[in-house]
Amino acid sequence: MSEYKAIALDMDGTLLTRDHQISAATRSALAQARAQGIKVLLVTGRHFMTARPFHHDLALDTPIICSNGACLYDPGSDRILAGDPLARAPLGNLLPRVEARQMGALFHLSEGIGYIGGEEHVTRIRSWSANQPAHLKIAIHPVEELAGWLEKPVWKLELFNQDPAHLHRFMDEEHDLIPFTRDWAAPYAVELVQPGCSKGNRLAQWAASEGIAMEQVVAFGDNNNDLSMFEQAGLAVAMGNAAPQIQSHADKVTADHNEDGIALALQRWVLS
Repeated sequence: MSEYKAIALDMDGTLLTRDHQISAATRSALAQARAQGIKVLLVTGRHFMTARPFHHDLALDTPIICSNGACLYDPGSDRILAGDPLARAPLGNLLPRVEARQMGALFHLSEGIGYIGGEEHVTRIRSWSANQPAHLKIAIHPVEELAGWLEKPVWKLELFNQDPAHLHRFMDEEHDLIPFTRDWAAPYAVELVQPGCSKGNRLAQWAASEGIAMEQVVAFGDNNNDLSMFEQAGLAVAMGNAAPQIQSHADKVTADHNEDGIALALQRWVLS
């Protein structure tokens, strides 16, 4: 039997290939892990609605850690089991400035994804959603419904701009109005969650609820928001496509996400 009891998988750049697929080798290795009693769960910066088609595809029976750890979502009951939304007052103060500076924004809501600007992002989400079955489609809400959003939890706010310098300048100028944890997903996009929320912290919370020690967890990732998992997991595995500074925080480095990196790592270091 393996010494590990759970496998935590980042999605983009890790589980998913460049064309947003799960390779046959990865599917097989994950099925083998589950056959040995190892739990597999998705741990992602994505909204749960854009993560659950892959959860469904793999027929997983675990919840999904979503929105960079801001919430834990159960696809079986279609509800959020635990979470820490963004504080309402500072969020309300920030949003008029987001609109005034013509920043794009995506809001992770319990009811779907809200947006300000960012038409190309929204078009891509709509197009992808159109190919999903009815129970896996994504609900998208325009800015006109903004007042109603703030009456309900906002789990994550993503700000973006095609000009990275403009986004960085905005974040510096509005520093005092943004008492949230920041994660730079890319030079042109920053993700904001409530302080204390991270992939690693929510993973540790879930593991404790399952009676699993973090030393028994394997975490795979490729980006900054995966470092909190690396810090707490018993085995941290960086993908070959991860930047050197990300790889330096991992216990092991595997192959690229397009070269079956997860499958190779599981066969080498996890599966008995």
